[in-house]
Amino acid sequence: MFFLSWRQLIARKKQTFLILIGVSLGTTLFITISGLQLGMRQYMMDHLLNNTSHILISGAERMIDATEVKSVFYPENSYVRWILAPFGKREEVRLENYQGWYQRFMSDPEVRDFSPRLSTNAILSNGLFTASVGLVGTVPERHLRVTSVASYMKEGTFKDLQSGASNIVLGSKVSENLGARVGQVINVSTGRSLMRPFKVVGIVHFGSEQVDSSIAYAELNHVQILSKSPGRVSEIAVALYDIDKANEKALEWKMMGTDKVQDWQEANKMFLEIINVQDYTRYFITIAILIVAAFGIYNVLTIMINQKRKEIAILRAIGYGPQRIMQLVVYQGILLGFAGGALGLTLGFLLCYIIGHIDLNIELGGSHNLMIDYSPKTYLIGFLAANVASIVASYFPAHGASKLSPMEIIRSE
Repeated sequence: MFFLSWRQLIARKKQTFLILIGVSLGTTLFITISGLQLGMRQYMMDHLLNNTSHILISGAERMIDATEVKSVFYPENSYVRWILAPFGKREEVRLENYQGWYQRFMSDPEVRDFSPRLSTNAILSNGLFTASVGLVGTVPERHLRVTSVASYMKEGTFKDLQSGASNIVLGSKVSENLGARVGQVINVSTGRSLMRPFKVVGIVHFGSEQVDSSIAYAELNHVQILSKSPGRVSEIAVALYDIDKANEKALEWKMMGTDKVQDWQEANKMFLEIINVQDYTRYFITIAILIVAAFGIYNVLTIMINQKRKEIAILRAIGYGPQRIMQLVVYQGILLGFAGGALGLTLGFLLCYIIGHIDLNIELGGSHNLMIDYSPKTYLIGFLAANVASIVASYFPAHGASKLSPMEIIRSE
C-alpha cells in the first residue's frame, strides 16, 4: 500500500509540493520560535540565579503595630489617642536561628550546598569618586558552589576574597565609575564606621547595567566587622540537587520557623508569568499553521479521491476491501507528514543556526549573539505535531473513500 500511496503522490507533484511546504513551514516556525524563546529563557534564568539561589532564607520583617503597642501600655484606657502613631521596624532584619538552619541543611540529602550572606548598603570611594552599592558579605567557596558567579568574572577570581585580607570584588560598572582596577586599594564604609581600605581583587560582569553598577562582594567576616554586627547573617542562599523541588522544599521549611523562606519561582513570579504567555503564543501560532496545512492535506486528498474514483473501483473489484482503501489514503497523509516534518526540522535547525550567529552589536551575557536552544524535546514535539496533523487530516477523506462501492462509482460515471 505504501508503494501505491507513493505513486499517487508523485503523480501530482505540484499539489504534493505545496502540501509539503505547508507542513514544513509550520514545523520550521515552531522550531525557530521555540529555539529563540527557550534560548532567551535560559539566558534570563542564568541571570536570575547567578546572584540568587534556588531558595533564599532571610529574616522576617517585624513591623510596629500601633494598636498592639496601645493594648500593651494602655490596656484599659480607650481614651488614649496617638498624636503621632509609632511606625517602622521593630528591629534590624536578621535570621533568628542560623545554627538551626545550618544543622538542617547539613542533614538534608536534597540540599547540594548553602551560603550564608550579609547584605548591606555601602559607600565606596577612590580619590574624588564615590559609588553607592549593595555590599554582599559571603563565604567565597560556598558562594561559588551555590551560584554561577565564577563564570561572570571579568578579571581576577572570586576565590581571592578568602585570602584573609580585606579584599573586594566590584561590579564592572562600579569599577568604571570609581576608576578602580584590580590591585588598587579603595575605601569602604557602611555608615556605621570609618572608611576602611579594601583591595580590589576582581571585577564581575553580569551583562546587566543595573546589577553591574550596584554590586560588590567581600568576605563575610570583613563585612560583619565593617557594619559592626559580628556574627550577623541576613540571609542564606540554598542550592538543591533538583531545582524543580524548590517550591516543595520552601513550603516545608516555612513551617519550621518565623524566618522568610522564598523559592526562586516565587521571587520571580512576574517573569515566569511572562514566560508562560510566550509559551501559549508559541503553541498557538504553531497550531494555527498546522491547521492550515491540515486543511490543505484534506482538500488535496479529497480532490484525489474524486479524480481516482475509477482506480478505486478497480481496486475494489479485484478484492481490495474498505480497510485497504482507507490505508491507501491514510498512508499518503503519513508520507506527507513524515516528509514535511523532517524537512521542517532541517530548515528550522538551519534557520536557528543562522540567527544564532548574527552579530547584534549588543552584549548579552558576554556574547554578541542570541542564545538559541537546541533541545531534542523541541524537535520531537515539532515532528510529532506535523505527523498528527497530517494523519488526522487524511483520516476523513480516507474514511469517505472506504465507503465507496464499485457499483456506486460505475453508476455515477
